[in-house]
Amino acid sequence: MNIQNVFSEKLTKKLSANWVDIRSTHTFSHLSEQYEDICQEHELNKKWILMINPEIESLDALTKSTKVDISKILKVDTNKTKIDLKNIESALCNGNCSAVILCNPSLRSEELVQLNECAEKGKTACIVLTNNQKLH
Repeated sequence: MNIQNVFSEKLTKKLSANWVDIRSTHTFSHLSEQYEDICQEHELNKKWILMINPEIESLDALTKSTKVDISKILKVDTNKTKIDLKNIESALCNGNCSAVILCNPSLRSEELVQLNECAEKGKTACIVLTNNQKLH
């Protein structure tokens, strides 16, 4: 059973609203399109878009886009900065971001349910991007 099915089943039992959006990507170009779509959709005045572990090549394509204001995008690479689930929960609960994008996270279904609850509290979209195969 994949992460989306497990999450959907548990979420349906616990919550009425779905604040976590799980999306699959297969290529860098598809991932770049996802980044652009998400940023355009969640571009709100005075709110940040937080990207955790974005794919650099796809992110570079986003910086070249004229459709997205990249000045409101925060990028965190967990290889360089320690960030744990509590930090992500805090970012979601605070409501300072219009969206938090998690790229290829290793999350259990219980953690996804917790993130959904935090996102709902802060009215912050949480987008989980997963790749079904190695991006190339």
